Amino acid sequence: MAEFFDLEQWLQWLAGLDRTFVFLLALPFVVAMVGLWGWWTEAERDEEAAENAAPRAERRVRARRRADAGHVPQHELR
Repeated sequence: MAEFFDLEQWLQWLAGLDRTFVFLLALPFVVAMVGLWGWWTEAERDEEAAENAAPRAERRVRARRRADAGHVPQHELR
């Protein structure tokens, strides 16, 4: 069990690995991290868009109501 915690043996093992093997071993993890980062940033962007969409929709409704109210003749004087 002491070999497991021996830093010198770990460094020797890492030095003995083929660089191509290390690249291929690390590649799926890098791709997964990039995918998670992309998903996270897209989720943040969607949340911001949803927060901004509600006030925008309310402003559109109010503007439409004002426009509709302007076309209704009152007291038949128009």
